[in-house]
Amino acid sequence: MRILKDWHILQDYRSRLNLQDIIEIKQNILKKFGGMIRNAFDLFEMEQNNIIPTNLSSLDNLLKGGLYYGQIYEICGLSSSGKTQLCFAIATNIALKTNNVVRYIDTKRDFCGLRIEQILLKQDFSKQVIDETMERIKVCCVYSIHQLFKVLCLLTVSLKEEGGECRTRIIIIDSLPGVIFKFCKDRRITVALNHLANMCHYIAKEFRLSIIIVNLITQWGVASEEGPSTSSNENYSVTPTLGKYWLHIPNTRLLLEKIELEKRKISVWNSCQLEANLTCTLTINDSGISCP
Repeated sequence: MRILKDWHILQDYRSRLNLQDIIEIKQNILKKFGGMIRNAFDLFEMEQNNIIPTNLSSLDNLLKGGLYYGQIYEICGLSSSGKTQLCFAIATNIALKTNNVVRYIDTKRDFCGLRIEQILLKQDFSKQVIDETMERIKVCCVYSIHQLFKVLCLLTVSLKEEGGECRTRIIIIDSLPGVIFKFCKDRRITVALNHLANMCHYIAKEFRLSIIIVNLITQWGVASEEGPSTSSNENYSVTPTLGKYWLHIPNTRLLLEKIELEKRKISVWNSCQLEANLTCTLTINDSGISCP
């Protein structure tokens, strides 16, 4: 409507303006309200520049380069499968780059700064690099789903104020089932998950970042149409918790499985971007996570 109004004003006064004035007014209207024309190469280059490598080579290969902005990733696994350790490694590797800020939302109250320091020390980084890297990992503890919503709302304000090259590249929520099942009654779980899904998708797309959510899995003794079978027991199938509504919220769901004492397998459970059932292996040790 505003463009049409300005154009009518231009038409009314066309007899009073010279050609140069008309061209300048037209250019100003297009600059303020017109769309931006981009070619395919520019869009491809923009997308490539916003891929966030985890610097875990096998995982980055699995994810076709790393974490893509605007995407919600979910890491699923049994208890003690290494989900939190994987989050620590990803957060540390991303925060090592001076322009990257990591937001870590801890719902289990088990974030360990000493573990982050240990990972960096084992890689022979200097004290200055370790201090700066840990400073770029912003940790917040939440104890309920209501606090999680509040933190995400406050985070949108902080993200709008970020300027320059140094900005938040990833948000990690470790983990989601605890705050959902502990404080939500059955009839309210879907409402809470719907609200959370909307907030996460908005934040990821609006601020051009990735979100990683940690989830648990359940094992069933009967055949299931959802998800791959576990490697440890082929008579069981696994499904992510949080119910049917949440199944299609993450853009990419990864299954983390314990193979040996230190060895882990990551499988693409389902994804709108990646081929399902692709796998990679990782090793958890004192240095964090290493790739074969």
